[in-house]
Amino acid sequence: MDGHNVCVLAYGQTGTGKTFTMNGTNEQAGIIPRALEELFRQASLEKSSSFTFSISMLEVYMGSLRDLLAPRPSGRAYEPVTKCNLNIQTDPKGLVEIEGLSEVQISDCAKAKWWYNKGRRARSTSWTNVNEASSRSHCLTRITIFRRGYALEAKREISKLWMVDLGGSERLLKTGAIGLTLDEGRAINLSLSALADVIAALRRKRCHVPYRNSKLTQILKDSLGDGSKVLMLVHISPSEEDVCETICSLNFAKRARATESNKEIPVELKRLKEKKIIELEEEMREAEMDNGNLRDQIQKVELKLDEQKKIFSNAYKIVENDCSPINPKNDVKEAIETPNASKKCIKKKLLNSVPRFMTSTVASRQRQSAAEREIVGRSRSLRSVVTRSSMQFSASQSLSCSDLRLKAILQSSTGKSRLGETNIDVTVAESPKCNGLESKTTNPNSRLALCRHRRRMSDLV
Repeated sequence: MDGHNVCVLAYGQTGTGKTFTMNGTNEQAGIIPRALEELFRQASLEKSSSFTFSISMLEVYMGSLRDLLAPRPSGRAYEPVTKCNLNIQTDPKGLVEIEGLSEVQISDCAKAKWWYNKGRRARSTSWTNVNEASSRSHCLTRITIFRRGYALEAKREISKLWMVDLGGSERLLKTGAIGLTLDEGRAINLSLSALADVIAALRRKRCHVPYRNSKLTQILKDSLGDGSKVLMLVHISPSEEDVCETICSLNFAKRARATESNKEIPVELKRLKEKKIIELEEEMREAEMDNGNLRDQIQKVELKLDEQKKIFSNAYKIVENDCSPINPKNDVKEAIETPNASKKCIKKKLLNSVPRFMTSTVASRQRQSAAEREIVGRSRSLRSVVTRSSMQFSASQSLSCSDLRLKAILQSSTGKSRLGETNIDVTVAESPKCNGLESKTTNPNSRLALCRHRRRMSDLV
């Protein structure tokens, strides 16, 4: 009635009274008739909302679904027809719906009981050694509750009440089932095992819950998980022969009891949570706006920086073109007298065009001036060394080429003044070496040729 999905399960060994607990008798009503009466009673007491109920019944028989409220054929008035073409579908919200299942609107409790008895009579039963009317399937009764408030903006709420009479878990040796009855017992045990796996996964809070292992667990998916309420009635036998089955049933009940679904959040906490979510969303919007403004400012600063870089690069190129290197041969005096004039103009232009954060500090300027002075001193010393070496080289060349001639002239002049023309042999004999070679020949003809050669050279001089 409060919008939650509810599931009531009757579990236990075959022949322990599960069907009696759910159905009851005419004198002693079971859980399902009592639940129908209570639903209509609570709906009559509620004044702020209106309720509408519908009933559906089906059974899971050997792994297939059968509709227990399907209409009968015209020729067979006493045999109910069951639909087997039922499909289980799950919507994106996780709600389970059975396509093709008959759903009957019920307006009062008497009509609801009549439809329930009709479906119950269509259920499959069989005789076994343990139970004369053993249920050979799982019978599921669904009551759909539609709730709508009287307010104009009230939303329609839908909830489901599942009341399940599970087939009995049985040992094949004790039941003595053969043929079709044996197959039915195996199918029941398989579906009960799948239900136990689902309960174990819910108890351990695993991410994956194996609902799809059985048709039974697929149908009850939205009524066993989070946000639902589950009640399990475990039946055991008082007989000593059924001690093993009793222990198994009690262990299953222990595991089921340890399963805890997420507790419902109170209304006040829900409101606080919604309010906090709205506040956080507003803060996120403001943060996104601030982030956008900062991005715009960063883009503007980057554009200005690019413009300043372009201006700086253009100014630097102009200064380089204006202050071209000076040729020392053309204007040596100007370069020596004013070596820092061009540098000062370059510095002024660069300082005007360079941004403030790129200007040099006092320490860097001192280091730069010291380096410049050192470079100028080195260049001057190199120039003086080069000029001296060039002068020495040219003087040595001129002397080496003319020393022989000078010596010959001096010797010839001294010879004429002292000895006259008669003392030619003496000058020839006392002539210096030429190119490091000394004439040591004693041949008179060679001496005469050498003397004539020297005379011709002296005439040329």
